[in-house]
Amino acid sequence: MIALFNIAAWGLSGLLTAWMLFDLIRVNKRYEEDYLLSSQEGEIVDTLVAEQAEGLL
Repeated sequence: MIALFNIAAWGLSGLLTAWMLFDLIRVNKRYEEDYLLSSQEGEIVDTLVAEQAEGLL
């Protein structure tokens, strides 16, 4: 029984790792580094609103 839980935990760990790597690649392709590193409150929201207004999204 413990061996089954051990295998299930490793499988879940592998799935989470694969999902995080997929998400990392997807986000890096979608957004520029400056956009991801911006830390001013509201800057991201303002950028999204401007892009939607321009029809970029």
